[in-house]
Amino acid sequence: MHENPDSILFQASSIDRQKERQIFRKVSMRILPVLILCFFINYVDRANLGVLFSPLSKDLGLSASSFGLAAGLFYVGYLLFEIPSNMALVRFGARVWIARIMISWGVVTVLLAASHSAPALYVLRFLLGVAEAGFFPGVIFYLTLWYPRNLLGQSYLILELSVPFSLALGSAVTSALLLLDGMGGIPGWRWVFMLEGLPAVLVGLWIFFTLPESPATAKWLTADERAYLLRAAAPGAMNAKDETRGMRHIMSRPLAWLFAVLLFSMVIGFWAVTYFLPKIMQERFHVGAVQAGLMAAVPWAVAAIVIVVVAWTSAKTGDRKWHLLVCLVLSAAGLFVTAVTGSPLIALIGLCVGAAGVQASVPLFWTMPSASFAGPNAAVAIALVNCIGNTSGLVGPWLLGFSNDLTGNSRAGLFVMAGFCLFAGVLAFYLSKTTGQTEAATRPDSYSVKHAR
Repeated sequence: MHENPDSILFQASSIDRQKERQIFRKVSMRILPVLILCFFINYVDRANLGVLFSPLSKDLGLSASSFGLAAGLFYVGYLLFEIPSNMALVRFGARVWIARIMISWGVVTVLLAASHSAPALYVLRFLLGVAEAGFFPGVIFYLTLWYPRNLLGQSYLILELSVPFSLALGSAVTSALLLLDGMGGIPGWRWVFMLEGLPAVLVGLWIFFTLPESPATAKWLTADERAYLLRAAAPGAMNAKDETRGMRHIMSRPLAWLFAVLLFSMVIGFWAVTYFLPKIMQERFHVGAVQAGLMAAVPWAVAAIVIVVVAWTSAKTGDRKWHLLVCLVLSAAGLFVTAVTGSPLIALIGLCVGAAGVQASVPLFWTMPSASFAGPNAAVAIALVNCIGNTSGLVGPWLLGFSNDLTGNSRAGLFVMAGFCLFAGVLAFYLSKTTGQTEAATRPDSYSVKHAR
């Protein structure tokens, strides 16, 4: 009696899926805690400026728009050096280059404590962007060396979940460090930069000595597990040091630019609110810098919960396009409500909805470019999308600061951010539908699944 070939195929698929889950757990326990720690330090160092708005502006004589410019100049350096940095990561390896990134941004953060004028602050914020360039897309590309394509979304989710926790805890820690004001004759905001820059240097050194370059050098994997990962990792990822098709090819792809426009529209409100959230808390609740920093943690804590819920419902239903649309429309609605209401409590609820909507949409977004480009070209494509999209970090804070100087409050700027979120929802719906069809047509196991049923 002959076995049904479809039955054999189904059994093999089941065994592979079981092995994937086991290896996924093992890799995640080893790799993700290190990357989560890096993300935490990254977002604390990048966004602590918002909590320091009042004391920093007072000591250096900054207006709201000049503060927004200082916040946004980070992204000029980030933009200029993002793609070269990510190409260097491919050449030198993740361990060396991610360690270099962390050590250099930690040093620049410490140097920010020595700022004595607005121009000095501008220069150092620009250099901080140069130092951090390539970190996020580098980490995303690094994950493609470890996870099969169908599991990349789960690893992205775990990392993205660390972002609102980092912003929430970072706001609280920065606020607490401001209480050191006057110790040793040093203003509290200078203590913040000194004490929050050092962990990046220390963790960078730790990564240099402990983080494996890829599954091929991971001593904690068995030979079978190593072979399985090298075979099953995202297609083409393990050819990272081979000749690439080059940046020109990626830049000629309209899809890459559409992803960049989408990311820009999604996160412009996120970065504007991130840097001005403590200022908005002071404006609406009439509290001091320390209290405002602590209150600013609330929307990010809510966002962390919503990310989990959205990820669970998206995985359960297999839907991406409707989840993206709903999340971004709700984010737009939350920012709109914050702009129009006179109630501090309703404004806080609106900010919670706004922050949660965009944060929950980000891990869903990154599954699209990651699935649309493969191998070393994925590193260049992700870097292009990330650096162009994150120019919103320059535009958003400056625009919100300018509107604040012009009108005396943040309402007009929040209307603009809500409009961007609404546009992003429509574009995300279109792109997720398009890329979803492409993924279904090109999925390697589509034939096996079809015939195994």
